[in-house]
Amino acid sequence: MTAYLLTISFIVHLFTILWIITLIQKLNAKESPIDSEKVKQEIEDLLIAYTTEMKEENEKLAQQLRAVSTRQAEMVTPSYNQNIYKEQTPTRVVPTTPKARYEGYTPPVIEEEKQEEIYEQSDTAKVLALAKQGWKAEEIAKKLQLGKVEVELMLKFNQ
Repeated sequence: MTAYLLTISFIVHLFTILWIITLIQKLNAKESPIDSEKVKQEIEDLLIAYTTEMKEENEKLAQQLRAVSTRQAEMVTPSYNQNIYKEQTPTRVVPTTPKARYEGYTPPVIEEEKQEEIYEQSDTAKVLALAKQGWKAEEIAKKLQLGKVEVELMLKFNQ
């Protein structure tokens, strides 16, 4: 009778341990979506910061372009003393015979030398290479002359 009770107790304990292990796995599974939500929020914050940085840079560029265009407009604007309307010269009639049509034509010269093709590494590849060497995001941004947020995004997306 004692052996029978010990066997039943052993089986009940075994099921209890399996049930506890299953509950622990379910709890760990519930915690991971919270972590993924946290990661999603961080990425979204980085994207917002990156887009605002891009907007600021675009505004600076637009201001520079406006300044350049106003300087060019000042340079091109004719003074009142210049004669804007010049007499037009009559157009020349081109002969229709094939020989006369191609008299002044010289064909383009083809260069015989082959130039060595140069491949430049992308910014993302440069960022990842420096990150592998142990550089921090700020140092990488300074070295490559990129925005800090842009470098952080590249590192985040390529983890």
